[in-house]
Amino acid sequence: MFERRIIGLEERLAFQENELEKLNRVVAEQQLELDAAGKELRELRARVRTVGGTEDSEGRTLQDDRPPHY
Repeated sequence: MFERRIIGLEERLAFQENELEKLNRVVAEQQLELDAAGKELRELRARVRTVGGTEDSEGRTLQDDRPPHY
């Protein structure tokens, strides 16, 4: 009886260790994705600033950019 209980606990521990390792891999992959998304966002912000976005234009709307024939 005691031996069966120990074996059951060892099986549960092995299962939990396996699941924890899977979760660690998922978290690591998500961190890489977040890092890549953050880098892309910083690059896009820099590109917007260089293409014509100045600090003065942050409050602009699409109506401010309407063509002159409107």
